[in-house]
Amino acid sequence: MFKKVFYIAIFLLSSLNGNGQEMLGISNSNFAGNMGMGLNPSLFVGSPYKYEWNIISGDLFVDNDYVYLKRRSSLLVKSFKGESVPEERFQDYYDTKTKNAYINVFLRGPSYIRNNDNFSWGFHTAFRSNLSATNVPFHVAKFIKEGFDYIPQHDIRYVSTPFRSATMAWGELGGTIGKKLHERRDKGLLTGAVTLKLILGFDAVYTNLTEFDYLLPSSDTLIVNNATGEYAHALSDGEKTLDKPFKIRGYGAGIDLGITYYRGLVHGAGDCNESAENRKKYKYRLGFSVIDIGMVKFNSQAKVFSFKNASTVWPGIDTVKFNSVAALDTSISYHFYGDPNQSVSGNKFNIFLPSAISAQFDYCVMPRIYANASIVQAIPLSKTSIVRASQISISARYETRKFEVTVPFTMYEYKTPHLGLAFRYKIFVLGTDRLGSFTGLWDTTGYDLFFGFKFNVCDIRKKGGKQPFCPVN
Repeated sequence: MFKKVFYIAIFLLSSLNGNGQEMLGISNSNFAGNMGMGLNPSLFVGSPYKYEWNIISGDLFVDNDYVYLKRRSSLLVKSFKGESVPEERFQDYYDTKTKNAYINVFLRGPSYIRNNDNFSWGFHTAFRSNLSATNVPFHVAKFIKEGFDYIPQHDIRYVSTPFRSATMAWGELGGTIGKKLHERRDKGLLTGAVTLKLILGFDAVYTNLTEFDYLLPSSDTLIVNNATGEYAHALSDGEKTLDKPFKIRGYGAGIDLGITYYRGLVHGAGDCNESAENRKKYKYRLGFSVIDIGMVKFNSQAKVFSFKNASTVWPGIDTVKFNSVAALDTSISYHFYGDPNQSVSGNKFNIFLPSAISAQFDYCVMPRIYANASIVQAIPLSKTSIVRASQISISARYETRKFEVTVPFTMYEYKTPHLGLAFRYKIFVLGTDRLGSFTGLWDTTGYDLFFGFKFNVCDIRKKGGKQPFCPVN
């Protein structure tokens, strides 16, 4: 059971929902529109289109540094056929380093951009779901993967360093306003934008352990000498944990801020005609943004459980079964305190968004050809934050109104290299920041896929007028 749950959580969720966590193959495009707002909201101000309608777009991502799928395992092919991958194809990096895992789900629904000369605005709808587990001790990760019957770790006392995890599913209703802040005669332009988000929290769980001193003398007995920390959840109280998954259990707000400076803007390069395609839009573009600053307060079906210097001897833990989340909570409290309710310490809690700062540098090598460098650095604001994965990337891009191809090279968490590939043709976008995961040529620690159905136009044709040159022709 432990193995099945672990594999499903780490690998198969990516094919259903999932952050390259920032869609770096499309986010820096001059035609990214709504798909670039999450990286820097000011990038759409002064863009070479007047309107954009996003029908649906999404990013499906999962990655970790512990479990990997051996090369040539054909996970995707077998999944489409309804076949399972043998357990022996899943291996782990079993060493003394702490482990991390990230899952991201981003679905942007109907959204709109109106780009005027000096003042621009837009709105978006979205569903998001994120999970992060950071600094998980290797022995804890091993027991999660193998179960309590992993004999080599029996009868060893482990004193772990602090570790935590957080997950949340939420909906967003957001509005963006942007403006040209300063324009110079030497063809310099500074733009700025802010996105305000109303957040509807659906489900949430977090765990924060500061001390965990334990051993398993055998597979059926857990001895905890000291457990200090807390966990909380806002979930269904019934036997079905995912009952009513879209019930609103909390409310919150978020904000994104961005500025972008253009140097060497070329007059007419953003016009809606074919001759503009042969001009450099600018010499370079430099952007800075602060993203996902905010939180959600959960106070419906929410509970917090705290433990301080708690200890227990729990026989038969390998066979225990729980019919509901409430049964799990009372059982844990009873075994540590002899009282099924003593660990309850609150009925509301906050989960913070996966906040980060980002910088982007985009250089126009020649008309239609661009080179880009971007960095995203996580800045967790609380012990109950969902942690964003940090990364740096460089990319090459061929870009026209109707067609675009980008090849990003990313250093995930500044240490793991990944090559990606993305296409945009008229209204359709498809790409990945983890191209190697789909080839089966290397061991795979995660997957990524992003897509979009959207269209931007230069202007709306007036009755009897000439149809403007635009990507949907």
